[in-house]
Amino acid sequence: MKKPILDKGVNEKSAQLRGKRVAVGASGGIGAVGLVKVFRELRRHGAQVSPFATPSVFKFITPLSLSWAADHPVVREPDESVEHFEEFDLVVVAPATLNTLAKCASGITDNAVTLLVAAAVGGGIPIVVVPTMNMRLLRHPMYEQSRRILESWGVEFFQTPTEEDRLKMPAAEVLVPFLIDKIVCK
Repeated sequence: MKKPILDKGVNEKSAQLRGKRVAVGASGGIGAVGLVKVFRELRRHGAQVSPFATPSVFKFITPLSLSWAADHPVVREPDESVEHFEEFDLVVVAPATLNTLAKCASGITDNAVTLLVAAAVGGGIPIVVVPTMNMRLLRHPMYEQSRRILESWGVEFFQTPTEEDRLKMPAAEVLVPFLIDKIVCK
């Protein structure tokens, strides 16, 4: 197997996240194209980023792009081995589709992201979810039901204002400071 091409060249902005491990689970939405910037911005603050992905995310972005930006290979298959579930300081699900949220709220662990969330819930690791979807999906009863269940388990939602009748993936410059606060202030 070839070694992944990794990005070693980020300029550090701060050491706020030095030594901190952030797992980012990406589900299949167009917002996934913004993850390269999110991963690099987290790394600029010292974080070690571990990307997890559902199979559908690769319709929008390549595994190479995610692993390059994270400087870490993408976890693509559900695998209960401990090497993937070390103690993370934070788990982020972004973009989070209705499908992924419903599976997480139902305890379904049929892909790497839903298994990551289940392990984080069971391990008491802080979780931030960034929902991205159109308003029809947002209004589906399963969205609100899933949100209530996940919030009752301590999951926090970072929801941007609707734009063009959609919840869109926030810019890295908006999302990363929020994530830094979640880690630094926990």
